Amino acid sequence: MDLVVVDDIIRRLTEVRSARPGKQVQLSENEIKQLCGASRDIFLQQPNLLELSAPIKICGIVFYFYYYCYLFFFN
Repeated sequence: MDLVVVDDIIRRLTEVRSARPGKQVQLSENEIKQLCGASRDIFLQQPNLLELSAPIKICGIVFYFYYYCYLFFFN
């Protein structure tokens, strides 16, 4: 996807940031498909696993994952 097209889509989306909630932005179906495809390619290029050195701080809601972490580390 051409960077000029991406910049134009981002510009149109950020223009309505301060508008009333529910303000619609006109994007064609083709633009949305291209944007989703480009986003998918970027996400697929990212590593699935990060190797980190201790100590680290984890911020956020982690209590949902406690059981799975327990299984992973203690079984």
